[in-house]
Amino acid sequence: MIKLSKNSIVSVFVGIAFLICLLSFPATAQDLEKKYAPIVGDFEFDMSDSGMEVMTVQIYVENETLWAWPQDMGDPGELIPKEGEEFVFTIESGDGSEWTLEFLKDESGKYTKCHAVNEVMAMDITGEKIIK
Repeated sequence: MIKLSKNSIVSVFVGIAFLICLLSFPATAQDLEKKYAPIVGDFEFDMSDSGMEVMTVQIYVENETLWAWPQDMGDPGELIPKEGEEFVFTIESGDGSEWTLEFLKDESGKYTKCHAVNEVMAMDITGEKIIK
């Protein structure tokens, strides 16, 4: 029979608790980059129908979060995944309204389109991924 001291038993329990904590941590930035690789990149939205120019939105992962940055138009915003839907997100607009972004596949099965809707602003636009 193996006899363990109180310190040994405590060390074993602390080690097990540490392993459980490690396994329960949310996805790391590297995991998110892998998960969202099909939609990461730049998308161009032609907003001429709204009296605006073409807007480029960069989708990227930073600090374990997925972001959308409308270049030349302000700060990046965090993309919040819609539960139960793949590659559909919401993002708060600077004016307090909300955008819904849905990334869509093309005929070859690649995510090359982003459908963006803001009901308050009456905006419904689709952007194309810039393929480099």
